[in-house]
Amino acid sequence: EADAATKSAGKKPRFAVATQTSILKRGVTLILRGRGNVKVSVSSSTFDDPAAGRLTRRRVVRLRGKGRKRVRLPLTAAGREEISSCESRVLVARAGKRRARTALVRTTAACAPKPIDLSRAGECDFIGQQAGSRCLLPYPDDYNTVADPSSPSGRRVALSSAAMPTDLGGTPIDAAPYNASDGFSQGATILVRVPGLDNPAALARTDAVPVNHLGRYSEPDQPIVVIDAETGQRHPVWVEIDSNASSPAATALEVHPAVNFASGRRYIVAMRDLRAAAGDVIPAPEGFRYYRDALPSKEAAINGRRTHFESLFAKLRDAGIRRSDLYLAWDFTVASDESNSRRMLHIRNHAFGLLGDDDLDDLTVEGDPPAFTVTETQPFTIAENADVARRVRGTFTVPCYLQPSCAPGGTFQLGPDGLPTRNGDWQANFDCIIPRSAIDGPTPQPGKPAPYGHGLFGKAEEVYGSSFQRGLANQHGFVFCATDEIGMSAGDLPTTAGILANLSTFPRLADRLQQGLLNELFLGRLMLHPDGLLSHGSFHVDGTTSSPGVIDTTELYYVGASQGGIMGGALTAVAPDFTRAALNVPAMNYSVLLPRSVDYDSFASVLEGVYTDELSHPLILSLLQMLWDRGEPNGYAHRMTADPLPETPPHEVLMQVALGDHQVTNFQADVEARTIGAATHTPILDPGRWPDVDVLWNVPAIASYPYDGSAILYGDIGPVRANPSPPPATIGVPPPPLENVPNRQGEDPHGAPRGAPLAMLAIAGFLAPDGTLANVCGADPCYAGGYAGP
Repeated sequence: EADAATKSAGKKPRFAVATQTSILKRGVTLILRGRGNVKVSVSSSTFDDPAAGRLTRRRVVRLRGKGRKRVRLPLTAAGREEISSCESRVLVARAGKRRARTALVRTTAACAPKPIDLSRAGECDFIGQQAGSRCLLPYPDDYNTVADPSSPSGRRVALSSAAMPTDLGGTPIDAAPYNASDGFSQGATILVRVPGLDNPAALARTDAVPVNHLGRYSEPDQPIVVIDAETGQRHPVWVEIDSNASSPAATALEVHPAVNFASGRRYIVAMRDLRAAAGDVIPAPEGFRYYRDALPSKEAAINGRRTHFESLFAKLRDAGIRRSDLYLAWDFTVASDESNSRRMLHIRNHAFGLLGDDDLDDLTVEGDPPAFTVTETQPFTIAENADVARRVRGTFTVPCYLQPSCAPGGTFQLGPDGLPTRNGDWQANFDCIIPRSAIDGPTPQPGKPAPYGHGLFGKAEEVYGSSFQRGLANQHGFVFCATDEIGMSAGDLPTTAGILANLSTFPRLADRLQQGLLNELFLGRLMLHPDGLLSHGSFHVDGTTSSPGVIDTTELYYVGASQGGIMGGALTAVAPDFTRAALNVPAMNYSVLLPRSVDYDSFASVLEGVYTDELSHPLILSLLQMLWDRGEPNGYAHRMTADPLPETPPHEVLMQVALGDHQVTNFQADVEARTIGAATHTPILDPGRWPDVDVLWNVPAIASYPYDGSAILYGDIGPVRANPSPPPATIGVPPPPLENVPNRQGEDPHGAPRGAPLAMLAIAGFLAPDGTLANVCGADPCYAGGYAGP
């Protein structure tokens, strides 16, 4: 009977008032017209729950057909909770089979739109705006890019210098060099300032994925996720706070990729259910609420982005992320391979073309060798040096692409095509060691040629000064030559100090690193070419070209240690003449390496003495990484091995790392291993050696030996323990701290893996024609530094 009467009801119901304050105080008041008994109820729908949920109980109302009738419906407890929330909500009134809809007007103090400062909206994203934040946070952010259909990524970075961090005098870093990129770093540290989530207790309460349990990134309720906008899949990351900050107000929240982001792709960052130390949920920034909660605004700067945010929310919804739960969400685009490598590949291709070799991926030496001059040949008796019979030093000619020269301080001068132009030639140095095995005895054997990469801000002469290099050369048949890794060599230190005091000049480092890579490529060609170093008597057994040569030009290899292990990854990615490289204590991504390295202490004191804002320090490093990517492996890692860059052969890499390294963090070595597709020896470490850590997460175990592929081996000098032959009183090292600070405890094992006899044996087998990795460690983990296990 009620349903029949409802059919004769006149007009659909109408809301008398649709404001939060009124409804919370009096319930929902409807105006009804018609005749008969009518079932009346009110429900609501949201973006997350489009199916309307009931706010009031159903009530039967008698209509007499004369005029309007006001009906008040009290909220249920669940309805009161829903109306109190701030998310966008549509109220649905039902009177029989007639219904009406209206938007809930949010008028409570907690939910009403609040004005935000849009005075810098042209350069600063306001979605994360709150007390104590900075203009470029969150970072990276597509707010600071523009559409560019001509770029491989479809975007172009468009940072404003006025938005960049400033020095003591208020001068900002020049944004122009960054705006040549079509996206942000492939290893970008995602940064945001979250008041309340700025201390260890709050980080523990939030329970975001930690560096020691990376597999938790896929948990359904993970509070901080990064999603590939194309595939909808989560990207593995870890979350930490900046432990180097001196106060909560200066503490940034950091999100790191556990494997580098894919080039040219767009990612969405979503943060939800963030907790303060006491456990209470941290409210979203007011600027973001205009989009999350669909708050009304008359500001064009706000309204112009609504469509974009609706698309983000739709992708997040498909990925199982509720809009109403969000603290913050935004997107960013990653630089393309072309953006990172085009300058380096251009100078490589142009320089080798000048030699007469225009086909660089065929592993065939063509054209002329680089010109060279031997300046010193130094023979040694066995008493003077048991491993090295001869040391040869000199210079070789490399086309220069820096202005005003290739000396420290030079930078690329770009032509109309955005590529570096040549500026004459540069005389690079070389320092070579020839082992006794290649000269002494009745049947000397020519050594395998390999350029050697030296340590941090070091020199080519380290190739002779390193007992590891001398022993590896003589015991396993190598001829090593080194050149200063310009850009980060000893000769660059004065310029680097100036760069740190004026970061607008950072291209002086980034550009010279690329010239340095070219120098090493030319050194390799000089060693491999039959008319290269072998054309000089110093590289023959008796010092004359009428005797056998000391270099076997069948195949070229590379060995680098510390900085040479780091930079060797970039060199390998662009190398046309070698396909196998041994990288000792390597990693990548200086923006993450530096805060975790004791070597950064002195450099940080210079930089932070000029750029004094603590909250900007991680931002500065992440910005610099965009330029560093053009000359260090972070911008090349995913193209280093099986999927090479254009006109480049594929490569295989052996990484040897030191557990607990004080200088090069294990965590970024692991990221590199995952990114290049390396496998690992098992057991990696002894049980309990690195407790509560998923060591080398998602790096597959080597199934069988000999192994043909890229690999990472951990070398362990053992836990801290009493030294049986002091001093020192103790030896060994603990695992690295989980925070983004250096390991300063125990011995520094940095040099141990490269000198371990079994590690040298692994290198020798790997760097050989048709080389493979042998199981030199057997059923045990790989030990180093004389440690033989527990």
